[in-house]
Amino acid sequence: MKLKAIAVIVAGTALSLGLAGPALASPASHAAKPAPQVTGSRLQSALLPASAFGDGFTVTQRLNTGSKLWSTKARIKPSSLSCQNFENYIFVGGFGNTAGAVDGIDNPNPDLADYPSVVLAGDETVLQFNTAKAAASFYSAAYTRYKQCSAFTDNDPVVDLTLELTTQSLSSTTINKNKAFQLIQYVDIAALPVANFYLNTAVVLSGTNVYTIDDLDGTNDPISASLLGSLVERVQALYKH
Repeated sequence: MKLKAIAVIVAGTALSLGLAGPALASPASHAAKPAPQVTGSRLQSALLPASAFGDGFTVTQRLNTGSKLWSTKARIKPSSLSCQNFENYIFVGGFGNTAGAVDGIDNPNPDLADYPSVVLAGDETVLQFNTAKAAASFYSAAYTRYKQCSAFTDNDPVVDLTLELTTQSLSSTTINKNKAFQLIQYVDIAALPVANFYLNTAVVLSGTNVYTIDDLDGTNDPISASLLGSLVERVQALYKH
């Protein structure tokens, strides 16, 4: 059961699961050595396998920004998106990031006998920016938008459900010495009034990259720090070659 759609921004338009030719990369400044950069397809190759989320989990949606770096011109900002669109879509491009990749993870056979200890689905995303300052700016903007979207109704076109999301907690932390925050939201699903579910999200800022993992879970447990640390380490290893 997926709550989020994967999207890419091209010329200001959200294309759900749509691919389009990326813009040309901005010229590197001669004033400072540019940070190492890789393409979206390379970022995707370093994402965690679905099995990291649980036995039998599979990748059901996959998208990246392609084989070229994107322009650093931001076409959207977290503040410009409604709470529903900010929460409902995962954008791999358009925030001024030079590359991005996401895998949507699904648990095709959840054992509801283990409820509430059951994860239904999740996502893992990495956005690469050309500078650490740009990455930090996006990270701060995302935190602010999550804080503003503390309670809202989501008429979800992905699963054809009406959802009410309410923030239970939003806390800053560190993961592998990187700045991070954990968000836990209660998800009131109209079609499932007898079961409680939570959307648990963690965002990590590391160098020029911003990483996000979320899951739809029967418990309000924060995203595992080891899972996040493994994702960061796998992606960072790309820049050593």
